[in-house]
Amino acid sequence: MGLLTQTHFQTLTDRIYQRLAAAAITPLPNMLAANTEEGLAMYLDEATGDPVLQAALLSQAAAVDRQALHANQRAWAEDAMSWRAGQEFVKAINTYVKSADGGAYASLAAYVSGVAATMHPLVAEFFRKVLGAEALTLSGATVGAIPPLQQMVAFDKVYTGALGALADDTTDAGDVDTADVALFAADNDYLVLQSRSQFNRILLELSTLASVDCALLFYYWNGTAWTTLSVTDRTTGLTVNGGEITWTLPADEVPTNTDAQGTPARFNTAEEGEYYTILVKRTADTVVTPPVATWLLTCPDQVLLATGGLFGLPQPPLALCRITGTNAVSVTSILNPSTRFLLPSADNDALKLRAITAFTNDVTFTLGYKDQAGAASTQSQGAWSQPIAAGDTKIITLGSDTGLSEVTAATCAVTTAATRGMFAIEVGDYRRAIGAK
Repeated sequence: MGLLTQTHFQTLTDRIYQRLAAAAITPLPNMLAANTEEGLAMYLDEATGDPVLQAALLSQAAAVDRQALHANQRAWAEDAMSWRAGQEFVKAINTYVKSADGGAYASLAAYVSGVAATMHPLVAEFFRKVLGAEALTLSGATVGAIPPLQQMVAFDKVYTGALGALADDTTDAGDVDTADVALFAADNDYLVLQSRSQFNRILLELSTLASVDCALLFYYWNGTAWTTLSVTDRTTGLTVNGGEITWTLPADEVPTNTDAQGTPARFNTAEEGEYYTILVKRTADTVVTPPVATWLLTCPDQVLLATGGLFGLPQPPLALCRITGTNAVSVTSILNPSTRFLLPSADNDALKLRAITAFTNDVTFTLGYKDQAGAASTQSQGAWSQPIAAGDTKIITLGSDTGLSEVTAATCAVTTAATRGMFAIEVGDYRRAIGAK
């Protein structure tokens, strides 16, 4: 006879994660792309003229078609957790560790704490679903639940050029291998950005600056028309590598796949799933040197429990840091860690700085934060040596602290000769490696 060791428990729960991921996470992008104009809502809207029929079915049809959107990921994952065999296995683990043969632990949380075991955040949600909300709580503190990733993401779809003849630049826009996203070659050209998650930031690296302000206009879909957005453009029409364009999330924004030419034109007739979409239009008559981007990213929306707390799926980054001048940085806190999970730590190099733009100067960043006990602290990260390319990372150290509970913008600082550029503070990995199936 032998006890369930930390290694055995972690390997078993990692394999549960692989099965949950296959059911709850992997299918989502393909399923959304498959919701074409012959999807439920689009078919009802275009093929029937019966207002009574549409009133009865259209709302529910749209809910089915949009099940794969980011806002629905939690519900989709929870549906996958109805997996009966997996639930019975979790119950068996719980029974065993409380038995004499399993160590006679008072609870699963006591066992997890006793053997110092950890589990993927989605598996933590599964254990809570099966055993109750407090299954991983011991003396008021969370045990075992690895924090979710918190990082920037690529757009699901990126198109460039003229409406009706758009080029699909999704792959090129999502990587930093080469400067290969040519933008706004002609007046009235568009950049189309689509995401399963509602977003209010464009994060980008420009390898070639526009020779003049491209006079950009921004639009979102309100359900019936393309509506102008008022933005803060730190790139000044793509003439400087400011790294960020932001706006306030519109309350009436809805996903779409209809372009600005009018119904029934689509951005891509081969992949017509409805995404949250921002149109960016060049209105400058003459741009001798059009801009070229290395990549375009955004911050995903939060994935929340029905009660409002963070759910164990990937989340937005902790913070964004913008160099505003020599030795000056503006830090915007995006999302602090959740107490439903262990705090992010330096274990497994999980905490990282990631460059949004390139830097040709050294950057020495001082992280201001609250530690595992909620006490204010700062930690200089040492020189991030140039040349720093977009996408480069620097591991964050916390000294003797074991966790970060909050990024404190007011106590962050930077020493650099750079006068412009951006980087993110991310939870870019898990506190330990998650094993394969």
